[in-house]
Amino acid sequence: MVNKPNTCSITFYEGMLRLHGETPQHLAETYFRTMQDGTVSVAPGYRYRDVIEYFHHKAIPLEDKAGRFFSLSEFTYREKFDPFDFQQEAVKAWERANRRGLIVLPTGAGKSLTTRLLIASLAVSDAQSSVLIVVPTRSLLYQWYSQLKQTFGVSIGLIGDDMFDLQPVTVTTYASARIHMQAIGNRWKLVVFDEVHGKLSGDRSSMAAKFCIAPYRLGLTATPSSETELVLGDLIGDIVYLKSTDELIERDVLSVFQTKRVQLKATGEEVAEFNRIREPVQYLWEKAKGSGRVRDNAWLVRERRLNPDEAALAQRAMLRAVRYWQTVPSRLQRLEEILQQHRNDRILIFTESRQNAYEISRRFLIPAVTADIDSDEREVYLRAFAEGKCRALVTSRALEEGIDLPDANVAVLLAGRKKRSKETIRYIQRRGRVLRKRAGKKATVYEIAWAQPKTRGS
Repeated sequence: MVNKPNTCSITFYEGMLRLHGETPQHLAETYFRTMQDGTVSVAPGYRYRDVIEYFHHKAIPLEDKAGRFFSLSEFTYREKFDPFDFQQEAVKAWERANRRGLIVLPTGAGKSLTTRLLIASLAVSDAQSSVLIVVPTRSLLYQWYSQLKQTFGVSIGLIGDDMFDLQPVTVTTYASARIHMQAIGNRWKLVVFDEVHGKLSGDRSSMAAKFCIAPYRLGLTATPSSETELVLGDLIGDIVYLKSTDELIERDVLSVFQTKRVQLKATGEEVAEFNRIREPVQYLWEKAKGSGRVRDNAWLVRERRLNPDEAALAQRAMLRAVRYWQTVPSRLQRLEEILQQHRNDRILIFTESRQNAYEISRRFLIPAVTADIDSDEREVYLRAFAEGKCRALVTSRALEEGIDLPDANVAVLLAGRKKRSKETIRYIQRRGRVLRKRAGKKATVYEIAWAQPKTRGS
């Protein structure tokens, strides 16, 4: 088809918008850049809404060949939970913000239920509105899949874990979205980014949002960050609704919890073993210091050029020492005491590495849920925990985000906060796993703080 004079058209190709015809000056200055041949202007896919609205407001004819959105023709809403008033408020706030923005709710406050309510509301007002849910882990991929299928009674698509099934309502992982969004980013009107904190901040990670043209965008998080505020504001929108953990505990939405900080002290034998493992590091540090090459903490990086073999040996020793310190007997003995103390509770144990998780799994015969296991094995462990057949699970990071385990009431963090006053994103996420409300439930969070011995060259 040949464009008429003075008529523009817009297409979608490899995650980019292509504007054919004369580009208005405002768009050329803000969103588009002109290709070398001067015939086509291109912009990232997420600028689709801005472009469409500009042409509409200026009453300039535009042929839209970019949007190839799925139609959500069949739709039923059969949610089995009644939403809280704050969840309804969040949906209305997002609607008032022109269907863009971040909803900030604490872990356990029902962000997924709020999203399903939002999807239902949007489907009623715009029956053609399809939706893509982007999640951080495979565990969440299947959790969202199951919840959406039960709620809406339609076929749910899956992209990830060796599956590529596109449907009007589809769930994918951030990793799969980065791979495929350039090709499929024009199929859904609404895109939801779950656990968005830290997921869209870098150039590579932001591809999932940049190459998608969805005009409606929602970000979900429990831990907003000022460091990513500008990026998320551009890609998704500003914060449109926020509730804190304390507010929802007061309203009896989240469980009351207590924090028990356990400060451990290593035995002399443990410190001696740690120092023995680190001997290659100490040797190289003293050698570099004697030659005046230790000026800052980057000394080992410089030593790679001068003493590559010794530097490589020192680096391996440093890693072995850290791994040893994460699993010293004193720490595991304290964990054993906690397990004995909470025989009738449901316990989640968080470690700093998969190796630690497997060590604890072997010692205490507790299932380890990590990124290494497949979805079927993970589902067996999670179901056993939910049914009370298994009273504890150990993980490194696989259970930090979004997994629904409302019966968990004790969390053991084997690497507590370095600073008592500082709540990191990881700490908040892990603590949140035990805050989901159950009648009569009181949660306990153990922080097993552990100071590494002071050494030279670390």
